[in-house]
Amino acid sequence: MKVTQLNEILEILKSGDSRDTRELVQLLPGKNCGLCGFKSCEDLLEHALSNPEAIKRCVYLAEHEISSIMPVRDEMEVTWKDMLDREYDFVLDKFEDDPGPREHILLGNPMNLERLGIKKGDILFGRPVMGVGCPVTHCGVVMEEPDYFNGAVVWCITGMMDARDRGIEIGYYHILAYEGMVRKKRVELQLGRRYDFLPRYCMLQARHSGLINTMIKTTDGYRVRLEGIGLG
Repeated sequence: MKVTQLNEILEILKSGDSRDTRELVQLLPGKNCGLCGFKSCEDLLEHALSNPEAIKRCVYLAEHEISSIMPVRDEMEVTWKDMLDREYDFVLDKFEDDPGPREHILLGNPMNLERLGIKKGDILFGRPVMGVGCPVTHCGVVMEEPDYFNGAVVWCITGMMDARDRGIEIGYYHILAYEGMVRKKRVELQLGRRYDFLPRYCMLQARHSGLINTMIKTTDGYRVRLEGIGLG
């Protein structure tokens, strides 16, 4: 797959071509690798139907070679120190087409996922516990159909205003993983190593830590997935 293939699919999506989804998905690699942040190529395509630029998240549709990390679009001052003057290694930014930082979470009581009838598009709010222990209540939108078997959800953090009218309280939850872009870093990143990082949209501007278990070099920086999340 080359850049020309990516441009072809992007043009189809932007034109609103009424082709059957099953026909369009045949244009994708079909690897269902999950590196785009969705469980399958079909899930990515479904999201891209209303957000065409999202198709660029497929790492197999273009040649992802860069010589340097590009700056974030909305510049932020990077002091490499958090609110408690602790150093960190990189800034974790959100994916361009996501409404906020992407997290994989596990409900404190997994059975509540089905009891509450949570589905894609719902607004949820709760507080992370265990290794993170963040004192701030988080609110987010569910990005894909939940994993009812494990009680797991993929959501994007937005802001508490979204929860006022139609938010569903999920109580305590555990963070399984963060996913996002690294565009600003002060050390070379290596797969399988633990780093201290600053989530760009963290309300506390507090240092987090996590182990990189997926890392893809793209024209916009590094797409990473971090697990074993801790605070401080």
